[in-house]
Amino acid sequence: MNERQPLSVNEGGQGQTDYVRLLREHNDIPESLYAKVTGDRFIEVLVPFKGTCCAHYGFGKNPNDDFILFRDGAVSDLERITLPTGGYSLTAVKRFDVLLPWSNKEYAICVSPVETGYKHQWLPEHNQVGTVFAVKQRVYFDNIEITDWTKRETFRSVESVRIEQSMLGIHPDDPKDPVAEINCTHTVDRNGVSVCSAIKWLRPVSIRAGYGMMFPAVRSFADKLATSLGHLYEATAADGSRTNLIDDDRSISYAFMHTPEGPDGQHNIVAAMTVRNIAKTFRCGQTGRRTNNSVVWLEHRNESIQKLYPQVYDNYNALPGEIYEAAGTYYIGELPAVKRG
Repeated sequence: MNERQPLSVNEGGQGQTDYVRLLREHNDIPESLYAKVTGDRFIEVLVPFKGTCCAHYGFGKNPNDDFILFRDGAVSDLERITLPTGGYSLTAVKRFDVLLPWSNKEYAICVSPVETGYKHQWLPEHNQVGTVFAVKQRVYFDNIEITDWTKRETFRSVESVRIEQSMLGIHPDDPKDPVAEINCTHTVDRNGVSVCSAIKWLRPVSIRAGYGMMFPAVRSFADKLATSLGHLYEATAADGSRTNLIDDDRSISYAFMHTPEGPDGQHNIVAAMTVRNIAKTFRCGQTGRRTNNSVVWLEHRNESIQKLYPQVYDNYNALPGEIYEAAGTYYIGELPAVKRG
């Protein structure tokens, strides 16, 4: 059910509320971030926002393909443990999950080469079908490339983390003829998690459905979704239904929040996602977007997840050389209810 209720927050950017910027303004600017390697192409990053309380982000490759995705987001406490040797170890103690682990955020596009009759498959991996494979992958802590993927037990202080990926989209029924070149960069710093993806189609492809800059929240955390145009939506159903946003594709920013007071402080936490270059990310003015309802919609999938979908492709045939770009920033921080209006 939709509620046309504006939030009483400072607005910016052509009359819209940028929730990422709003959260930055209400949280501490951390002196340092903290990062560690947790396995082969797996890393975790902590971004403090109030004292020892941190946004805890995870990145890691899919099990059956190579794409290092923005895996999860949680709220954790940074703890400093003194070692018997006299040194110390930095560890994170999780409070609760906010963004659903492993649920795709950057993009998800269901494709089949035109006139092949092959089953449509998702880029990147869905349902254990690998489809995106690395040409070149680089991970940097403070512009120093990570080459040792041995699991670390302690976090180290950093200024930023960057993941650069050049990949090929491969249909499993025709692995020798790639369908797409894919470039994706993730940057984690004091401003949150920024994502920029570019997908260039290499051959004619049938796209059954496609999404960019998705926003999946853990159901136990989220019960409301706010948009930058001031609309507030219920995010409590768990029956597989969908809410079509009356904002359609006009809102640039979204925020999941937890309104009931809880023991771990969920009611003070907000997860935000702001779209960058909305015209390209939402394919504004182009054919082949969702037309039977709003381009942006909220899925109430089950008891585990509420997920925002910008459906930028819907039964569209792309030609070689066409490029789809999606960009935006995610941020988890504190915004007490009394400051939300």
